[in-house]
Amino acid sequence: MVISNTELEVLRECRYSKYDIGMVSDRAYLSIVMTNDCNKNCFYCINSATDRTLQLPVDKAIENICAVVAKYGVREAVILGGEPTLHPNIFGFIERLKTVGLDRFGITTNGIKLQDREFCSKLAKSGVSWINISSDDVSDYHDLYKAYRTIKDANWKCKVRVNINVYRGHNDTQTRLGAITSTYQTCCDEMRVSNLIYKDDFSVNTANNPMSKNNILTDDEYRELFDTFIDKMSSQYTLIDNPLALGFVRYILIPTKTPIIINYNIGSKVSEQICENDIKNRKIHTFKCLVTGDISLSWNLGGKIEI
Repeated sequence: MVISNTELEVLRECRYSKYDIGMVSDRAYLSIVMTNDCNKNCFYCINSATDRTLQLPVDKAIENICAVVAKYGVREAVILGGEPTLHPNIFGFIERLKTVGLDRFGITTNGIKLQDREFCSKLAKSGVSWINISSDDVSDYHDLYKAYRTIKDANWKCKVRVNINVYRGHNDTQTRLGAITSTYQTCCDEMRVSNLIYKDDFSVNTANNPMSKNNILTDDEYRELFDTFIDKMSSQYTLIDNPLALGFVRYILIPTKTPIIINYNIGSKVSEQICENDIKNRKIHTFKCLVTGDISLSWNLGGKIEI
């Protein structure tokens, strides 16, 4: 069974307010690129062909973040990269971020540095509300479980989510998807299963890695995989669906012991999400603080806004 529900926080429908840059959602959040540096080279990453020496200028970024929070009512932020844990002043930045008026913020990491227990514990105690871990890089269950236990022992309120990307040869069958979502039940608080989308002219790196053409599934393949998985799970659980969770992203919540969110972002392009052709009526769900410290509506300066 699948039911619709807009009351749950993660699934409620967006409400929009008019601003000079368009219609800003009351759930709009801020993505902050701490660094282009990374200890991996994922083929689908928007930063895969950028200058990896670039580090976020903290003072400039904090000033602009304060302005975004004050002007557009943004209340949540997520720290990204590259790999944000490689920034030499990550903890100093987090201390500054606590002062800008956000209700909560978290960090998305490939999890490699979380294998250092001291660093992992310090991150959990730093004030982040959640830590998202990419399963592409922390593929060993035991490493992920140890990181999870370290985080929860240091700060039980800090939510740990595992992001599970689906592409060819990686969680792209019912068997693989079922196995990984079952295995991860004991090493996180929530799982999010997502498809990949191609980069386009509004990305930092517009050149798609040749691997993308072969490894990103077609829209029909993603739909078949997700729909079949959902149908199977709906025989055991009452699923909750809200197609307007983030305006252009559909979420389906599977309430297993550790909840699974199927994240549908199929047929969407970054440029469509920016809606450059209809600025007055475009719906804005995310702001980006680029590695330059500038605020943008896309992953490059073409979407830069003055605040």
